Amino acid sequence: MATLIGTDTYRFGHVVKHEYEPALAYCRDVVTANESGAKTYAIGTVLGKVTATGKYKICEASAADGSQNAAAVVIEDKAVAASTDTSVLVLSRGPALVSKSALVLGASVDTQPEFDAVYASLKALGILAVDTI
Repeated sequence: MATLIGTDTYRFGHVVKHEYEPALAYCRDVVTANESGAKTYAIGTVLGKVTATGKYKICEASAADGSQNAAAVVIEDKAVAASTDTSVLVLSRGPALVSKSALVLGASVDTQPEFDAVYASLKALGILAVDTI
């Protein structure tokens, strides 16, 4: 879950440190998310893409459907109803920089090799996860 700052969750500026041509939305897409149970995506939630359906869900290291590979970073707070296709605004390509500490990962992403795999998947998309001050 997103780290809280006071009583507030992360905002866009806490997560996205740089993106190429934000005025043109070059790095952004609207994707279809579908979760088996109701979820609330906070800004910074990392999504994976299910190979069979092309739909997105929270990236989990324990998944075996394609969603174990990071494919996008959510850039809006969004409620996703159970088993319902929901449009979500994401960073899907770079060049872009995001703060590692502001990324929201699935519960099964809990070891350094799993974190590194998420960062590598994002890097392959041109989205660099960086340490920020």
